Amino acid sequence: MIHSERELKNWKIEQLNYFRGYLDNFKKDSREYQLLISGIKELEKNL
Repeated sequence: MIHSERELKNWKIEQLNYFRGYLDNFKKDSREYQLLISGIKELEKNL
């Protein structure tokens, strides 16, 4: 469970790193790649 803003920010950064690791598994023009990029950008906005 997340108890503080710092923990929430750390969790978001961990998630960003995790999702970025998957980008190489998809072609840049694929639907999955675009979904990951979209999710990453949304998460970055909330840091």
